[in-house]
Amino acid sequence: MTAMRTGFEAERASAAKRGDRGFLAAILLLAGVGVAALWSASSEYALSLGRSSGYFALRQAIFLLPAALAFWACAAVDLDALRARTGAATLIALGLMLLPFIPGLGENRNGATRWIDLRFTTFQPSELWKPAMVLYLAHILDKKRARMAESAGVLIPPFLLVALGCLLVYAQNDFSTAAIAGLTAIAVFWVALSPVSFFLGLGAAATPLAALSVLTSDFRLKRILAFFFPAYEPHGQGYQILGSLKAIRSGGFFGKGFGLGSLKRGSIPEVQSDFIFAAWTEETGFIGVVAVLSAFAFLAWRAFRVALAESDGYRSYLGMGMAFLLCLETLVNVAVAAGAVPATGMALPFFSAGGSSLISTAISCGLLYNLSASPSAAVGLGPAGEFPREASDV
Repeated sequence: MTAMRTGFEAERASAAKRGDRGFLAAILLLAGVGVAALWSASSEYALSLGRSSGYFALRQAIFLLPAALAFWACAAVDLDALRARTGAATLIALGLMLLPFIPGLGENRNGATRWIDLRFTTFQPSELWKPAMVLYLAHILDKKRARMAESAGVLIPPFLLVALGCLLVYAQNDFSTAAIAGLTAIAVFWVALSPVSFFLGLGAAATPLAALSVLTSDFRLKRILAFFFPAYEPHGQGYQILGSLKAIRSGGFFGKGFGLGSLKRGSIPEVQSDFIFAAWTEETGFIGVVAVLSAFAFLAWRAFRVALAESDGYRSYLGMGMAFLLCLETLVNVAVAAGAVPATGMALPFFSAGGSSLISTAISCGLLYNLSASPSAAVGLGPAGEFPREASDV
């Protein structure tokens, strides 16, 4: 019995050291399918811009290299050492978000100033802020855990810092990313068992501010109207939803065939980024939707399993925050394409064109893989995700 238990513990330690291979396999699968889907969806649009048909897919494949490096760096870093440098990482992430406002350095597209012009490419600092914010909250909320029960006031400093980050993103005219970051922060506050009074105060303050941000922006107000009444402006804001829904419906059960979609040639807006899921559905149908969403669901399950297996507060909050961030981005993008929520500029992880988004996703996944390789993540779970039996149960 003792030898059997010792052998099991050695196997469990080995499994923890190498990390969750199922999680890694899901990442590799989604990354590969994502590049292929991007090539198929964006080929016609790239040609209309005077580029080669594989322009967007090739750029995405090139960005896979720095994304892979970011993944393995985050997967290999000592989390305690990383935690000790959380303050510096947070300040750097906040500082980078000021750079788009510098004339000559920031790049403006369609009224939004979200990018830094690096000459050979562009970078969106707000994408880096999202995982950096989760790192900060995991650290500070674990540190304040014992004092939270006494007073919700101890949460005001971290809340103000997160609010500052979201405000900078909002000032770049990027409401969707600011909202995703804010909702992710709320999720981390929640799993850290913050007092109910904190959430009541947050809701009382955030609700009128969110309404004001929509009502004072003609662009956002039109998007809300287009969501409820797509035919209100069929050649304007309603064009996005109507084009996406048309593509999704035309896919049927089996789809038109990979690379054979016709609506991607002009009917689907932002087919290379925001609405790539609509192009995927047109070509692969219901079967393709189930396959991709199943892969994302598997990734989410493994991510949350890692986070829930952690006994350490910091690591648990970190895992839950990163898992929630990935899930929220996926759900929002798919919901927008299906017309379930108003249109936003949220990328679909692994699929949408954009190196900044890809690197941000790689950082989140790398840290989750790191957590799955830590000894504490193996406590209570066997290498295949099964609860180990006690020696008396053998």
